[in-house]
Amino acid sequence: LASQAVATAVNSVEMVCENRTLADLGRKLLFRQPLEHQHVHWNDSVLGNYANSTGGQLRKGLHTPYYVLIMQAFNPKYWSYYTRGQFGAPSPSSATHSLPYLQVEANFGMFFALALQLYQATLISDDAPFDRSTRDANGIPIELSESAQRGMEVFRRSHCALCHIGPNFTSSAVVTNSILQKSMPEAFGNEIFSIPVNSIVTLLAVNAGAMFEDVGFSATGVTPDQNDSGLGGFDPFGNPLSFTDQYMQFLAGNGAGVVDPYVENIRPCDMEFAIARGDLNNPHPLIFTQVDGIQLQEQDTVDCFNPLGIYIPTVEAAQAELEKPNRFRFLSGATGSFKIPSLRNVELTGPYMHNGGMATLEQTVEFYTRDGNFDVDAKEFAKIFTQPALRVDPQQFDDLLNFLKSLTDERVRYERAPFDHPELFVAHGHAGDNLTILAESSLSTVLAADEILVIPAVGAEGTTEPLQPFEFYLE
Repeated sequence: LASQAVATAVNSVEMVCENRTLADLGRKLLFRQPLEHQHVHWNDSVLGNYANSTGGQLRKGLHTPYYVLIMQAFNPKYWSYYTRGQFGAPSPSSATHSLPYLQVEANFGMFFALALQLYQATLISDDAPFDRSTRDANGIPIELSESAQRGMEVFRRSHCALCHIGPNFTSSAVVTNSILQKSMPEAFGNEIFSIPVNSIVTLLAVNAGAMFEDVGFSATGVTPDQNDSGLGGFDPFGNPLSFTDQYMQFLAGNGAGVVDPYVENIRPCDMEFAIARGDLNNPHPLIFTQVDGIQLQEQDTVDCFNPLGIYIPTVEAAQAELEKPNRFRFLSGATGSFKIPSLRNVELTGPYMHNGGMATLEQTVEFYTRDGNFDVDAKEFAKIFTQPALRVDPQQFDDLLNFLKSLTDERVRYERAPFDHPELFVAHGHAGDNLTILAESSLSTVLAADEILVIPAVGAEGTTEPLQPFEFYLE
């Protein structure tokens, strides 16, 4: 969360002017009134004690500047050194800010990121009907509505939980799931069928081959690969976004292809399918064997998910496999894969899919009944199963929808604490019509005028007007 926060704060597309650093941002904001242009409710669950608003009188901003908030929250060793010159300075191109940074300015990125991370960590949605229900001996809710109860069985029978697993209903919550699996193993399978959740990369195998995949990402065929490479793309510095692609380079001995330190710690024995097997002497189409050249993994083998998967190919074997144009093993599922979202409050989080291409939950379920929109290479490995029963049985279809709606937390629906908030401004395109836009920006007469949606401030008690599903706002 902290890394996401600082990336956005200095992104010239989203929040700041070109070439502005976090220290520059600190210099600008430290002695400003926080939220000076936004109303803050007097009963805000986090900011109420600092708000300029009083009971019944809504006002803008807080009465305590950022600098004082930092002094109250952080150790003085991070902000109390007042001599300039040891913490860098603005670039020479900065005409108005030539003084070297103070310590508190230089550390503003840390303050900003940690504060935002700690706030976001309070936004835990765990009071939906699914959470409040009494559970049986296996931890299964038994007090949902009759339809939602049947829908939960459809959800499990249709293999939805292969991707939407754990308390957050997503396998992308790798750290959370790996911790909870130790205390709640029944939530992640049983002695007959279980799902690995301790690794950031796994290996899946079907008739078409053996493919590495980033845990928590999946290719569902929403768009063609050539239009939308997803996780198979690269960051602005040319580095692969995928742990999978980096791990394959790591196995092939290409250290330059590894930019994330986590990759070197991946344990092959935590993957769903073995990369290599030490007990096999003959060639195998999907598994590296002694014939190819294999070696033991370097990491420990404590609590391995797959005790047979403790081998990896030698560097030479991995390099040779990568050079094969039509190989069936050592494949990457990164291209066309996208992060698997949580299903909590999914009733309220449309439009759906990574491109926002589906307006309703009904359309999204229909997408899975027809096995997606497009055939992409990684989809065959992505645990996407056609659901013919949902296509022909309206009752099962409706039951599944009602189960998904049982994951809605009423505190979220009515914006009650901790989901209350100050007044928010959301960019909504530019003023004009389908032919022209107005060049009346407050920044420049040659820039388009922004349209802004205003979301009113809400206090801890929430609002009487509930949030609605996305399709409500299309009417």
